[in-house]
Amino acid sequence: MLKRILSNSVEWVCMVLMVALSMDLLLGVFSRYVLVRTFTWYDEIARGCFVWLTFLGAAVGVKRQAHFRLLIVVDRLSPRLRQATVILLPLVVIMFAGVLIQQGLVFLELGRLQQTPVMGLPKMWIYVAIPIGGALMILYSLGPLWRAIRGLIP
Repeated sequence: MLKRILSNSVEWVCMVLMVALSMDLLLGVFSRYVLVRTFTWYDEIARGCFVWLTFLGAAVGVKRQAHFRLLIVVDRLSPRLRQATVILLPLVVIMFAGVLIQQGLVFLELGRLQQTPVMGLPKMWIYVAIPIGGALMILYSLGPLWRAIRGLIP
C-alpha cells in the first residue's frame, strides 16, 4: 500500500516539476524576447527542476521497468539463462542506485557549502535529488527482484 501511494506521488511530483519547468522556461523566453530584459532567476529554477525531474523520472522508469533492456538478446537465451538475467537486472539497478546514493551524499556535503549565484539558495536542495532518486530506484527494484527469486523456488 505504501509503495503504491509512494509511486503515484512520485509520478505526480514529476508532472508538477515538468509543468514548473515548462512555465519557467516559457517565462525566460518571454522575458528575453518580449520584455527584452531577461529574468535572472529562471535559469536556476529550470536547472533545479531538471535535476529533480531526472532522478525522480529515473526512479519512475525503474518502477515501470521501462529502462533499456536488450530483449532481442535475452529472448534468444535458454530459459535458465533468461531466468538468471531476470534476477541480474534488478541487482544491477540496485548496485547502480547504491552508487548514486553514496555519491549523492558526497555531493550533498559539498552542497552545504555552495549557493546558487542569483537566488542564493543552498545547492544542497538540488543535490538531495540524487540520493532520493537512488533510494527510490532500490525500493522499486525490490519487487521485481523478489518476484524473480520466488520464480526460482518450486
